[in-house]
Parts: sequence; C-alpha cells; structure tokens
Amino acid sequence: MKEKIEQLARGEFEYELPFLRISVEEISFSVEAGKQYEASFHISNSMNRIMKGIVLSSDRLLTLGISAFRDKECIVTYKFDASFLKPSDIVSGNITILSDCGEAVLPFEVHVKAPVINTSIGKIKNFFEFANLARMDWTEAKKVFRSEEFERIILKNEEKYHVIYKNLLKSISTSQALEEFLIAVNKKSRINLGINKTYLEYEIRDEDLIDKLIITKNHWGYAEIRVSTDAPFITLEQKFLWADRFIGNNHQVSFVVNAQKLSPGINYGRIYIRTVYQTITVDLICKKHRDSNPETAAIRQTMKRRYDYTKSYLDFRIGRISLNRYIQDTKALLAGVNNPEEQTMNKLVEIHLAILSENKRTAAKLLDELSKEEVPLRKRSIFEYCAYLYLLALYKRDEETIQYVTDTIGRYYLSGSYDWRILWFLLFTDKRYERNRSYKLADIREQFDAGCRSPILYYEAICVYNEEPYLLRELNEFEIHVMNYGIKTNCLNMDLIMQYTYLVSRLKSFNSIVFKGLAILYKNYEKEEILSAICSLLIKGFKKDSKYFHWYSLGVNAQLRITELYEYYMYCVDESRMDPLPQPLLIYFIYNSSLNDSKRAYLYANIIKNKKDNDQIYQLYYKTIEVFTLSQLKAGNISRNLAILYKEFMNKPIHNKLFSEYLPEVMFTHELICDNPNMVSVAVVHKEMEQEETTALCDGKASIQIYTQDASIFMIDSFGNRYAVSIDYTLIPLFKSEEFHGIFMDYDGHTKLLLYLFDHYRINRVISRDSIELRKHILQIQGLKESYYIDCLLTLIEYYYENYDVNMLEQYLLKLDLSKVKDSHRIKFLEYMVIRGYYDKALEALRCFGVEGISIHRLLKLCSGWITYARLDKKKEPFIYLCYYVYSQGKYDETILSYLVKYYNDSTADMLALWQSALDFDIDTRILEERLLIQILFTESDHKENISLFLNYYNKVTNHLIVRAFLTYYAYKYLVKDEKIGDELFPIMRRELNYEENDICLLAWLKYNSNNTDLAENDLNFISYNIDRLDRQGIVLPFFKDYKHIIKLPRRITERYYVEYKTNPKKQVFLHYRMLNNNENGEYITERMANTFLGIHVKEFVLFYNEELQYYITEEQEDEVNTSESFVIRNKADDMLDNSKYNRINKMLIALESEDMTELLDMMEDYIETEYIIRECFVPLS
Repeated sequence: MKEKIEQLARGEFEYELPFLRISVEEISFSVEAGKQYEASFHISNSMNRIMKGIVLSSDRLLTLGISAFRDKECIVTYKFDASFLKPSDIVSGNITILSDCGEAVLPFEVHVKAPVINTSIGKIKNFFEFANLARMDWTEAKKVFRSEEFERIILKNEEKYHVIYKNLLKSISTSQALEEFLIAVNKKSRINLGINKTYLEYEIRDEDLIDKLIITKNHWGYAEIRVSTDAPFITLEQKFLWADRFIGNNHQVSFVVNAQKLSPGINYGRIYIRTVYQTITVDLICKKHRDSNPETAAIRQTMKRRYDYTKSYLDFRIGRISLNRYIQDTKALLAGVNNPEEQTMNKLVEIHLAILSENKRTAAKLLDELSKEEVPLRKRSIFEYCAYLYLLALYKRDEETIQYVTDTIGRYYLSGSYDWRILWFLLFTDKRYERNRSYKLADIREQFDAGCRSPILYYEAICVYNEEPYLLRELNEFEIHVMNYGIKTNCLNMDLIMQYTYLVSRLKSFNSIVFKGLAILYKNYEKEEILSAICSLLIKGFKKDSKYFHWYSLGVNAQLRITELYEYYMYCVDESRMDPLPQPLLIYFIYNSSLNDSKRAYLYANIIKNKKDNDQIYQLYYKTIEVFTLSQLKAGNISRNLAILYKEFMNKPIHNKLFSEYLPEVMFTHELICDNPNMVSVAVVHKEMEQEETTALCDGKASIQIYTQDASIFMIDSFGNRYAVSIDYTLIPLFKSEEFHGIFMDYDGHTKLLLYLFDHYRINRVISRDSIELRKHILQIQGLKESYYIDCLLTLIEYYYENYDVNMLEQYLLKLDLSKVKDSHRIKFLEYMVIRGYYDKALEALRCFGVEGISIHRLLKLCSGWITYARLDKKKEPFIYLCYYVYSQGKYDETILSYLVKYYNDSTADMLALWQSALDFDIDTRILEERLLIQILFTESDHKENISLFLNYYNKVTNHLIVRAFLTYYAYKYLVKDEKIGDELFPIMRRELNYEENDICLLAWLKYNSNNTDLAENDLNFISYNIDRLDRQGIVLPFFKDYKHIIKLPRRITERYYVEYKTNPKKQVFLHYRMLNNNENGEYITERMANTFLGIHVKEFVLFYNEELQYYITEEQEDEVNTSESFVIRNKADDMLDNSKYNRINKMLIALESEDMTELLDMMEDYIETEYIIRECFVPLS
C-alpha cells in the first residue's frame, strides 16, 4: 500500500483502473458438523496486469490461505472449520479483497449439515444403516468401522458404546471386532452352526472315498470356522472357513478318506468344526476290508486261532473255565484247521488234550505216530520237536524220560533258540526250577528283558509269587508288569497282595501302572494297607489334582499316619464345598501348618463357615486365623476364601484402622468364571479410566476389580480377539456393597474407593461437602479420563460459584479447558470466567467454538474488561473478531471502540461505520483515519464519507504523505476526469501549495477558481505567477483564458482557441480539422495532439472573425481506433475587447463585412502606423 500512496503523491495515475474479476459471485456450500471444508477462488483483473492486494475474512471460522498477493492472477484458498458447529447452523459473512485494482466484497454463506458417511448403499449415519451396510457389503463395513468417521458420526449420540468400540478395535481380527460390535448394539445375533451329519460310516476297499458335510449357519455375519481331524487317513479340503462367504446359509466341507492310510479292520476318526463359541464333532468309522489274498487270510486265521487257544488255556489255568470246557473249546479250534503245515501242531495239541483228559490210548497212538517222524520233525521245527519231547515226558513221567527231555530241550534252548515257548517246556520238566523257584523267575525275567510279553510267562511268574511271596523283593519293570497282570486276572493271593503293597509303599516315585493296580486291589479288598500304599504313592508323585481327592479323603477318614497326607487332602479338596472338614485334619493343622497361603485361606474359611457347629475348633484357631487374615490384607491378597476371612474381622473395632487402610484395595474384587476353553484372559475397562486391567484366566477363572457401575468386561481369546457380550461368563462379587458400607475408610490414596464413591455420588446427584472434597481427590487420579475430569471440575466450579467461595472458584476455573466442555454447559462456565476476569482462557475457548448463545452483555464485559484490566495494547486476531462481533450487535463502549480503532481492518464500508461510531464517542480516530485513507487511496474506492474523513484527519494530520496523495488523487479526478469533488478540498490544496509544489493540485485549484471573480490580491498574484510559469513549461489549458478578466494574461493565451481532449495518456490522439470559410469546405488536416498534462491533450488555433474550425478526434491504442463526434469552433465577437494586433485585424474584417469602407480604411491606416512605430522603436528582448 505504501508504494501506491507514494505513486499518488508523485502524481502517477492509471487513467483507467482495471476492475477485479473474481471467479465466483458468492460462496455458498454445505459442510458436515465436526469437519472442515476447503476450496478456493480466483482473482484476476480486466487488464491482466500485476496487481497487489490483501484479502480479509469477516468470520474467524473461515480462514484464508493467503493474506496478501502480488500477481496477474491469484488463487485464494479458504478453509471453513465446523468442528464445534451443530447441524442446521448457518454462518454468513464476507471476504473482503482490497487491491490496487479496486475493492470487492465476496459474500459467503455456510450451511452446517448432519455428518454422514458415503457408502455404496448411500449415506449412513446410525447403527441401523450401518448394520444394513454390513449385511450388504462386509468388506466395506470393515473399512467404515476402522475409519475415524465411525466414532465421530455413528457413535456420536451413543456414548455407552464408545468404550466397547475402542476396545473391540484392539482385536487382531477386524471382522471379529465388527461382528462382536453388531451383537453388542443389538443389530444381529451370534452365529451358531449346524451340520447335516454327526456320524458317518464307510466300507473302504482299495479306492479313496470323497464325501462332504453341509454346514449351516443361523444368521448373517462373520465367524471364523476351523476344520480339523484327529485321523491321518482323513484329508480335509479346507481347514479354515468364513461365515460371510457362505452361499446363502450353507457351505460344503469336502474331505477324502485315504484308503492307503487305513489299517485293515475298523478305523476310527473325527472331524472337528470349531468356532469360538462351539465345537461340532463328526465321528467317522471306516471299515477296511481285509486283503482277499489266501495266504494272508490264512496267516490271519492262524494268528487268531493261536490267540483264542492261548486265551482258552490261560482261562483254564486261572480257573475261569473247567477242563471239559477247555478241551471242548480247543477241539473246536482244531476242527477248523485245514492247513497241512499245521497238522503236526494240531497233533501236538490233541496229545496234550488226551493227556489232560487221561485218554492214554489216544495219547500213545498219536505219540507213536510222531515218533516215526522224529528226525524230519527235528529238522523242520525245533519248537515242534521240543513240544513233542515235552508231551512225551508228560505222558511217560519216568525219571529217565524226563531227564532226557530236559537235557535235550535245554540244549536246544541254550544253543540259540531263546524261544519263550521252549523255556515254558523247561519250566515243567527241569527239576532245578522245583528246587529253587528263583531260577524260574530269573529265566522268565530274562525273557521279559529280551522283549517277551507273553501272558503265559506272566502267569507262571504269578504262580511262583503266589507260592512264595517273599521272592517278590523289589518292584522293577518286570515285577510291576507281572503283578499288574495278576491284578487284572485276579489271580493273586492275599499274602502276595500284602507283599506287593509293602513294596509299593517303599517306591520312591509314582508309577501309573502300580496306581491303577492298587486301585483295583482296594476296590476288591478295601484293605487299609492298600489304601496307605495308594496315598503314599500319590504323595510321592506330588499328585494334587482333584481327581485324587477320593483317595486322600479315604486316607484321612481312616486316620492313616502318612507324612503330608492332610496337606495333600487340602491340595485336592474342592474349595467350593464348605461342608465341615474332618476333625482329625482340623486338629492336625492346629499344630502343623505347612500349607500354602491359598490352602490356609480355605482351611480357615471352612472353619469360620462351620463355627456354629464346631465352636471349639474355631476358638482354637481364632488367633491364628486373625494373624493370617491381617497379614494377607496388608499384602493386598484376595480370593473367595480370603473374602470370608476379611468379612469375619472387618467389623471388629480393634481392626478398624487396618481395614480402613487396606480393605479398599481388595473389596471390589469379583470372581469371573468362564467355561469357554478358547478364552485365555479378561480385560476390565472402567469408563472413568484410560487404562484397562487385563487378567489371565486360570482354569477358567480370574479375579478382577470392578468398582463402578457399567464397567465393561471383554473376554480375550488365544488369538487376541475380544468379546464384549457373546461369550458367557459368571461374575461373583466377593463383597456385597452393604457389607462394607458401615466401615469408615479413608479414600485418600485409594483410587478404586474414590471412583466407587464418585460413581455413587454422580449417579445419585449428591452435592455435599463430602462429595465436593472427594471430587478434589478425583482430579488427582493418574489416568482419569478427560470427560470425567471435566465433569468433576465443573461440579466443583459450580459449587464454589453458588457458595461464593472466590478463592476456590478461581483455583478450579484456571484448570478448566472450555473446549472440552459440552455445548450445553459451555456457555455457563464461560460466563463464570468472564465474571472472574479470566479473559485469556475465555478468549481461547471462544476462538474454538464461537460466541453463539452467549449473552452479549457477558461478551461486552469480557472484551471491555480484558482490555482494561489486562492493559491489552497489541493486535490479537481472535480478540478483534470478538470485539467487532460485540460492536456489530450494537453493544459497545469506549474501550472496545478504542481497541477496534487501533486494530480493526476489513471492508472500507465497515471501517467507515466504525469511524463514525468512534466519532460519536469523541474518541481519537487518527490511527483509524490513517488506515482508512490509505485503504481508500490504495483501492481508489469512492465513498460519500471520504471527504469528511479526510477533513477530520487533516485537522490533526500525522502523515503529510497521505495528505499529499489524497489531495493529488482528488485533484486528478477533478482535473482529468471532470468528477465533482468536495469544495472543502480546494482551500486545503491552496494551503498545501504554499509549502510544496504540486502541479496537479495547482491546476485543479486554477480550474476550480477560473470563474471566481472574488479573489484576494495574493491569490491573484499566485494565479498570475503560476499561469506564467506553466505557460513557460508548455502547459496551457483552455480554462486559463477564463482569468483574462481578473489578471493580465499573455496574448498568445487570450488570442487562441483551444481544442481539448482527455483520454488515457497511453493512447495516441489525432485531431482531424478543416476551416470553414464562406461556406467552402476544405480537406481535413490531421495532426497528432500533444499530451499536455496527464492525458489532457490540447491543440491551439488562431481564428479570425467569421472563421469556423470543424474537427473530430480519433484515439488509437494498438489495433483499436475510436472516433469522436464532429465539433465546430467559431470566433467570438466578445473576445475583441482589447486593442491587440489580433483584434485590430478582426475589427477590420467586421468593417469589411459591413461595407463600412471609411472605418475600414481608418483602421488599416492606424494598424500600419502602429506596426511601424513598434518595429522602429522597440527591440525584442533576447
């Protein structure tokens, strides 16, 4: 602007000021509440020249990307901030453009609309519409769910779901989080699966089998489905399914049964279909038909027959079947043998049956037949040969035969044929085994160590042990397997059982086979020794699972004297049961207390629960329980049993102080029980706190803290997904609120108790001294959510305002950030700030959310008070907006006006109105006038107040450059543009000309006074001097002739006629003229008119009497030519008053025209004489 003012002061003007071109006539748009809107418009000018200017916004919500520009074309970006506006709000204002091409005001109007999210199904803004989107396009719904707009728009009026939304977003799977959210807001139900079959049975031969299952779902939505199998012969086509990809509500799961991986016979397998909510099991039975190869079938038949024979034999030996039944079953087995290779073995079995049945004739016959084949038999099969020898000895029973058989069989056995069957023959022929049965056990053990697991040998060992139990001296693997067989077959005698029980009690570690065997023995005999061995074995194995409680309970009830028996009873006991514990156990733990704290808590809780029935035990334990309870309380431990202990002592006056200090940390504990095996932890989110509390589930249980209403509980699965409502759980409070309400507790330092009480006061709207003191402590809690911090702060402020506690009110007002306060409360608390004079905070808040709805009187106090008390003397844009808003509402005072006078800038019209208001208050307006004058000159804008503004400023002028520029500019308009200006300016121009030269003002003043005949002497001298000076400079304007009646002018001015044309000095001006004499028209003569002064083109002519000059003018610029109308100039008779040479000639022409020859001759004579005298008597000045 300064550059433009200097140009005007120097008399540099643009004849034609280009006009601004703005790409839009007005700005009108809609914006969503809570969002920002950005756009732009273009500024250019009609002459496409470089322009300079500034842009201003009348509203704080619409900010401009630039404040100044200098270019041929300018793009102005603007941003509208609707962050704190509400739907249906309308904001209007102006963008003012001040440039050296003029001033323009661009109006804008903004309509605030309800926020929506644009989707493929249209605009959505609530849960119902969002649920429709999820149903139609799950993928797009996920993107919306994760976007910032979801919480801002969909959840805007649903505060209770904000916590659920934010915490579900922590899930690993966005789809699962979305599914759970829709369930939580009651827009869909949980997906449950069904299946068409849960049992499948197939008969498989050599080819693979392909089949499918059809899974159905009951609702739309998302579910991750895992398909698995426990059978290697089942191959699944898909291991993962997603419910949103079902066709309709069905999906096929194909699988293949691999024939090559099936074993002959019946194969079992399962297919599991799992979601986080359910597991569906499909049982498969695949019957693989055996190979039809005759050889293989024969082998299988032989193996089955041998198994059946062995079983039948052992049943006979053990006594389960009679001899006749054994013979009968065996003959039936032999009848089905057709294989020639088994004929020898069949004969051997027949001989054995004949001997057992004492059919000596048949036995002798068959032995005789085999004796004839003895040599081939020996070569063919050593086992069959040894069997023959054994039967021979069994038949004859003489010493010689027995010795021969024993030696022969022993030789074969020791020569490398360590066949357990051959050993079995020896066991019945070798006298050595009868003399020392330990040899028999040793050889059987040798076979066991070699890998033999024949039940026949097990039975032979059992027989030895039954006869001589003392031979069972230790329990190694062999002995354990033998005794286990004996227990299963129930063939142990009592002495052996007792010996076994004794050895078990000496074992150093747990053995599952031994335990199962003892359990069978105890079931059969219920011997205390067996029970003692069982309990000892379990204790050595550190078995503390509840499934072993039965044995410990039996042991305790039997009052067994086993180290740690009572402790292990306690480890395994079901703590949910509170029936009285055994009396011996209670007496034991009076003096022996090696239990861990958890079990001690159960023990003591059980005693307390049953104290009415066993007061004596209660009294004996009382002091111990008390000490334990207080130590656990101090340690901050809590469980269901500890809660019982705390309740027992917390109402005793002697412990009031201790419970007041420590109970608040544990009394809000709840036990959560969840049976879903997929859940691994639980997160508790209190709406008042930023941080969540996560606890791992142990056996489906967790202890969590819940101390305010509506706390949110999220179950977390092993993949990290969260569930708000769809997973079932049970929540059991360890304390009921009425149980601790009568206890005085100091909440200082106890966050949980503070928030519990705060929640109670807030819900019940309790405002008292106690609740106010509590809120002061709430403000100090680390991690408190901002919304609750503000809520607490507002309550304190309102309380102290209503109770006139100025100091406390100020303390909390200073902490309040008004931008965080809800719209419905914000105005009231802002007014509190204004009342208390906290202007900085109030202004900062107003800058964010505006002044709508606030009392204009409060705003007036804010503005006026801040300026006064803060001695504000600097430019602050937000404050300027606020002050002008107050002023625009017609409520203002001298203080606000003075501030605006100093700093307000906007359109010239608005600033002129402000200037007028300031004048009414008699305020010093020079600084505003100076800004206004500069703005008016810069933009060359025309307002009716311009002259009066200048006149007021001129009275107390501070910047003479502005005065010179203004006068020069208006002089130019008057002189060149022939515009009417205020008469008051011309005396000022005359005054300023006394101090400095200014030809524009001078010429304007001369033009203005050219018809003034009432001028002072000094003005006449001034006029005469300057016209003469201008004449010498070649500046002669037609109105100079008007002064001929009051001052003496040079005849070359007075005797001339002037053609004047005003236009842009950049144009070339041509005069086309011709003389009109005696009605004769000559040709037009063309001459270029000189630019005499700032676009005033003047051409002078000498016209004698009765001469006429006809002319027209053309102006040219580049390729453009403009032609004026035709004009005529005539010689005027009243111009011949003086006796100049020029006039004397004109008079002669008049006499000539009137044919007054005498007069003509006299004038001619006089003219000649005068010219002669002048020529002879005067010499021209050099």
